[in-house]
Amino acid sequence: MWKRVCEMSTHVVVLGGGYTGLWSARAISRSARARDIRVTLVSAAPDHSFHGWTAEVITGHVRPERARVPLARLLPGVEIVHGRVVGVDTEERSVQVVTDSGPASLAYDQLVVGVGSRDATERVTGLGRHGWSLKDPAGLAALRRHLDDIVARAVAATDPVERERLLTVVVAGAGFTGVEAATALQQRLQEAVYAQPSLQGWTARVVLSHSGSELLPSLRPRFSRVAEYAVAQTRAAGVEILSSTRLVEVTARGAHLEGQGFLPSATVVTTIGQTPVALPGLERFARDGVGRLQTDRCLAVAPGIWAGGDVAAVPHPSGRGDCPANALWAIYHGKRIGANIVRSVRGRSPRRFRFPGLGQGASLGVGRGAAELYGVQLTGWAAWLARWFFFHWFMPSRAVALTTVREWFGGVASAAPAVSPASAVAPVGRLTAVRSVEPERRALPGATRAA
Repeated sequence: MWKRVCEMSTHVVVLGGGYTGLWSARAISRSARARDIRVTLVSAAPDHSFHGWTAEVITGHVRPERARVPLARLLPGVEIVHGRVVGVDTEERSVQVVTDSGPASLAYDQLVVGVGSRDATERVTGLGRHGWSLKDPAGLAALRRHLDDIVARAVAATDPVERERLLTVVVAGAGFTGVEAATALQQRLQEAVYAQPSLQGWTARVVLSHSGSELLPSLRPRFSRVAEYAVAQTRAAGVEILSSTRLVEVTARGAHLEGQGFLPSATVVTTIGQTPVALPGLERFARDGVGRLQTDRCLAVAPGIWAGGDVAAVPHPSGRGDCPANALWAIYHGKRIGANIVRSVRGRSPRRFRFPGLGQGASLGVGRGAAELYGVQLTGWAAWLARWFFFHWFMPSRAVALTTVREWFGGVASAAPAVSPASAVAPVGRLTAVRSVEPERRALPGATRAA
């Protein structure tokens, strides 16, 4: 039987512990006039995950645990329900949740849908079983352990073909995440290889595959200078870029690439995109072409139901299309939803979402950033420092952000192997800037071309 949880005060149920869920719940709980509003947040995970430091977690500059913080610590006064949402009844205004203690039904007066998205593994055969995701910080920590393991296996391998497979990584995706991940993986794996005397003469190999004609299409043509800088730095790090080459299948032994055939690899990482999470019971509401719930300019799906982040198609304040699907926009969706719920409970009209955006950027190594900020193109140290500052500023916990800053200046978060002699290293305080040398371009040995 479903256990029903209900009280007389205005009850806001927030679905999802990601950016939209966290910041909407925080906005309500922090409102001095929201004392009679009870907030319950439902999340399958006990922690909030901050995805900004993906590249730095891979390279070891940021500890994996800094990328996740317990929701209970971030949301004092908010009831946290650890469970999986299995249905929404909009007529009865209730949410069905399965928890460790059994099923429960949460009655709501206002509902926030912030369940986000998941990796679109169904787009590629075998990706869900054999591929690696960058979306979950726990998965990032597992990927770091996997990289250490494949180096150890490469040291023990006597077959040169198997050794080359172990030291080959395939990254699929043409966006910022793919470019950052490929560069970070190349740096970490190559440093690990150079630290092993028995691997002298061997190099790590990271192949970045994407189906388009150019990397970073979201920057082009307006910010082409930033895009070209990022591409040049990615190549300088040693990453092989395969344009117009789609990942079609992943197996336990490697990746099938369209037009290239089978590439033996022990590690295939996906950054090919996300699919909005669909909750049973919300089917009657309008969605866009990729399945996101359509909202009005105040982020309302229907009276008493709000949505933001990856799961929602929110009209851009400029009137041109929808808001981008990334963390910063999801944070501001959550802030506006929380404020609008408080206004609605007080009998006031909700306000439109007006956040204009800040920009976008990537780190391709310490001191090598590529960004556009308020339409201004930045590269090198200016871009890297701007990204570094904003990421710390938007971390959900000030205590964790300060700890991360101290670790940056106190030394890297984890011991890294010796740096490749192909790079010139110049110390900057306790940080390390790496000036990469453009590597010799090479063909794609090891790929079996399809007939």
